[in-house]
Amino acid sequence: MTSSLEPLPSYQTHIRALDSTRADVRIFFVDLSPEVEVRGRLMGPRCPGVSTIEVAYPLRHVRGAEYQVLIPEPNLWAPEHPFRYEGPVEFWRGGEAVGRINVSVGLRMEKA
Repeated sequence: MTSSLEPLPSYQTHIRALDSTRADVRIFFVDLSPEVEVRGRLMGPRCPGVSTIEVAYPLRHVRGAEYQVLIPEPNLWAPEHPFRYEGPVEFWRGGEAVGRINVSVGLRMEKA
């Protein structure tokens, strides 16, 4: 990376839908400039001490600084099995990579 994006955008995650068949995860990048392209994926599930087969789920642009990741049949986070989905997100401007962060999210059902 010859030029950089400083400061790198922070992010917020929002679980738009979650059940045993699918998770709709939304990622919002704070203060993301409109000329910056976002490329990335979440991979998982990952859980310490548990053997899993990881799959890569791509980020898809929704609008503005909002991106979506759809995860079929997600593994949910629980204290005894803290499954997470994590992955690299790169920021590009003018065909050049200008920054990179790691995004991490645990999927947990809200108690009623």
